[in-house]
Amino acid sequence: MGSISGYLMDALEDDDLLQQLVSNLERAADDGREIDFGFCLERKPGFPSKDARQIRRIGAEQSNSSMRFGASILKAYRRLQPGTQPELELGRFLSGPAKYPNAPKVVGSLEIRAPEPVTLCLFQESIENIGDAWKVTCGLLERLTEHGASREEAISQLLALADRLGDRTARLHNALGSGAEAGFSSERIRPEDAKNWVHDICLSATRVLDQLAEHPGELSRRLVAQREDVIAEIRELSNVQAQGQKIRLHGDLHLGQVLVTADDLYIIDFEGEPLRPLEQRREKFSPMKDIAGLLRSFDYARAATESQVVGIAGADIFGIVEQVKQTFWNSYIARATALVGDLKDAKKMLRMFLYEKTFYEIEYELANRPGWIDIPVSDALVLLTEDILLRRGAMVH
Repeated sequence: MGSISGYLMDALEDDDLLQQLVSNLERAADDGREIDFGFCLERKPGFPSKDARQIRRIGAEQSNSSMRFGASILKAYRRLQPGTQPELELGRFLSGPAKYPNAPKVVGSLEIRAPEPVTLCLFQESIENIGDAWKVTCGLLERLTEHGASREEAISQLLALADRLGDRTARLHNALGSGAEAGFSSERIRPEDAKNWVHDICLSATRVLDQLAEHPGELSRRLVAQREDVIAEIRELSNVQAQGQKIRLHGDLHLGQVLVTADDLYIIDFEGEPLRPLEQRREKFSPMKDIAGLLRSFDYARAATESQVVGIAGADIFGIVEQVKQTFWNSYIARATALVGDLKDAKKMLRMFLYEKTFYEIEYELANRPGWIDIPVSDALVLLTEDILLRRGAMVH
């Protein structure tokens, strides 16, 4: 057979193909004909009309590609797995029975229905915004080098953002545990849940510390040298009364998953951690897992700003970010009391998931951005030191 010349291209880059695909699926559905290969196109109010489907690409990630498709956002999944896609499931619930207003409404989907459902594309409402909360937070932190009214205004805006984010996150969690639909009710956290979570976090920390041992650097060596203390302190956190509730979660919540508009915040990207199997992403956890993700994101914003802005060290950025985090926490706790339960218990759960998130970050940086590795490593050392001092203080008393 002779050689064949041509081009290999990503089908998602072909506007005509996308337009034709959706038109064919619509025509088949309208005519009542069965669609080949079990394709199912679901359309809800807000789905773009046939005459208003200009395509503009937003960007591609390893796990999905997003583009404007008329007045909506089309997200095409690249890592296909059989089973219910959490983003579609949670999106339908939040748009429907939960009536949660601070997430994009799902206006359509494209699935393969047989033998198990496989989500190919999600269509959702487009949210006009001024940027995500990561970009806005870093921009406000950079203004801390300014003086007078400008600096005070930046601090005021940071605190206002944190307060609103705490409120919107609490309302999200209350919705996800509301019981408005089967599968979306809260359940009492059992002592064995906490023990299982700690077991998994210890396994993850051990694996990451093995990887970190191969990485040169003073901070890395210090953390690896305290391996036994790390595992001991994480295990200590399993001794909780477990009085809170576990619910379905966002699963990968950080400042980059929050859109800032002129007068509100919207939480996006509910697919969870793409590397995890779908069933794991659909499990119920303590809400503190999402809260740990947001608190760590504020720490990352501080570290990124410190590394990039000259003169920021003298602006008390650490103290201000701690104040921002406390404002977020207070706002969240005030509105999620029924889920949180005993506050002392909740803080232990939070520490547990802060360890999980920090070691997840270390593994991510080792694989993708080795130059950033000192950020999560230094924060892991701070977590460890704080817990050792707290426990020793408790033993003395």
